Amino acid sequence: MNKKKISIVAVSAVVIVSLGLGFNSIFKKANTLETDNNDTVVSDQSIETGDELNTEEAKVDKTQTKKENKENKKNEDTTDSSSNSNENSSKSTKTDATEAKKPNNDEVEKTDNSSEKPKPSNNEKPKPNNNEKPKPSNNEKPKPNNNEKPKPGNSSTKPKPENNQTIISPKPNNKTVTIAISCKTAINNGLNKKPGFSHLPSNGIILQNMKVEFNEGDTVFDILVKITRKKGIHMEYRGSGSNTYIEGINNLYEFDGGSNSGWMYSVNGVYPNYGVGAYKVKSSDVIKFNYTCNLGADLGARVN
Repeated sequence: MNKKKISIVAVSAVVIVSLGLGFNSIFKKANTLETDNNDTVVSDQSIETGDELNTEEAKVDKTQTKKENKENKKNEDTTDSSSNSNENSSKSTKTDATEAKKPNNDEVEKTDNSSEKPKPSNNEKPKPNNNEKPKPSNNEKPKPNNNEKPKPGNSSTKPKPENNQTIISPKPNNKTVTIAISCKTAINNGLNKKPGFSHLPSNGIILQNMKVEFNEGDTVFDILVKITRKKGIHMEYRGSGSNTYIEGINNLYEFDGGSNSGWMYSVNGVYPNYGVGAYKVKSSDVIKFNYTCNLGADLGARVN
């Protein structure tokens, strides 16, 4: 029994092995066939893709060649136009140069006329141009224009008197004297505080030193009349000529300051012993009229 079992097992094992081998060969053949089919499909696909690529590349090449042809034509056109423009410019420059070289007949005539200056004859003098001023000759003196003012010179501006005429220029009157009027002695005696004398100045000065022009022969009285009228100062007198006597100045009369009071005058610090109408003034004299309350003693009068 054991031998049969072993033989059966062995046979079954051989059968199984042979079946396995058969199945393996079948599977191998199927696999080879599938791989061959796949290879053919792949090759067909590669052939198709290759053909498509070849056709697309051919199209691209055609478009590129067309573009290159167009660009070449354009370049040729531009080169032709530039060559034409260069030729035209060269022709124009040549014509300009030839025209510049050829002078006009009018210009030649003008240059000929300008080169030949007319020579003045012996009898005719050359006329000056309007723009050029004629130069004075050595013998002829230039005449001044009417519009131009003559320049001051040593001899031309000063008018020369004729033989029968004499020019007398008035001489300025520089002769002056100085005059002043004061009543300080009356103020010192308190006369301005009495009723009726409040108009007297507190400092006693009625007229400060003032210069007055005089004419030849004027007297002290003439100077007093001029200055009192000019300044509006009251003045009263009596008599005439050498007997003229001053009674009052600035409403201050003789005897207002007492029985020995009145007006006295001095010239250059000296009190003359004659009237104001008899003293003829000289240049730079200093005349003063002072009021005295004591016959001049309060003035320190030096009677001449």
